[in-house]
Amino acid sequence: MPARKAVLWVTLGGAAASLSAGLGSTAAQEPPNPGVASYSIIGGRAAMCKMDEHLDGQLAYLKTELKITDVQTPQWNIFAEAFRAEMEKKAQLCRQALEQSRAGTSVNLLDSLKMMEDQLAKRLDSLRAMRAAVQPLYSILTPEQKKTADEVMKTAPIS
Repeated sequence: MPARKAVLWVTLGGAAASLSAGLGSTAAQEPPNPGVASYSIIGGRAAMCKMDEHLDGQLAYLKTELKITDVQTPQWNIFAEAFRAEMEKKAQLCRQALEQSRAGTSVNLLDSLKMMEDQLAKRLDSLRAMRAAVQPLYSILTPEQKKTADEVMKTAPIS
């Protein structure tokens, strides 16, 4: 079970981590200490920006864990398309923020707050889109499937 949650956290939660781990608040600011420490921070952010890689495999894993039936497949496909689109969008936003960070652009307080506000608005839009995609799928799951979804998806933020 822990391995299952870890894989899905990367799958479903990577986007949230990348956008909420400070990219919105520090993306356009210079690293405080250039050198090894800032390289490792930027390197970690770069890894988070790859959340759109292997989406098909991640979705296949989740579909298998949930034991999606043929009858449930059309609704699953709607969810999978929304999930794929959101992960691709988040990865692109992450890469844009990373580029700003690498450029070392410094911004004033008001610009920094505006960037944070924009990132939060985008996260909220994404969360709403994912909820809209998950809700119809969740409603057609069996009680056993819902239990599995709760175990593997609820603990891993989708947005």
